[in-house]
Amino acid sequence: MTTQCRFGFVLEYVTDIEAVKSFYVDVLGLEIEREAPVFVQFKDRDGGNHYAIASDERLSEGKEPEIYWTIDDAEAAYTELSGKGVTTSEVRAMPFGKVFGVTDPAGQQSFLIEFAAQRPSQPVS
Repeated sequence: MTTQCRFGFVLEYVTDIEAVKSFYVDVLGLEIEREAPVFVQFKDRDGGNHYAIASDERLSEGKEPEIYWTIDDAEAAYTELSGKGVTTSEVRAMPFGKVFGVTDPAGQQSFLIEFAAQRPSQPVS
């Protein structure tokens, strides 16, 4: 297998992004890593794990959080993985990068993303 995935983040969709952002920062003590009006990415104090919230359009159905894995080349990964019958959506060009879905044998959908060089969210220092 040539596709090399790295854990990206878990994304929870919320209706009140400011209230939820405040909860994770003020109550749980997470640090904001990247931020945009409809997206906030947090990192834990060790900087290794990521969690994000968004208030825009979901890529999956249902209410469960979405899991994202990062990849270097979405088109090549899609070609490889579609041949294995695990892809659930075509590659979509989004403002934040190219993304497509896969489903594991247990039926859990995840998304593989190649981040855009210029993303709408900005690093927070």
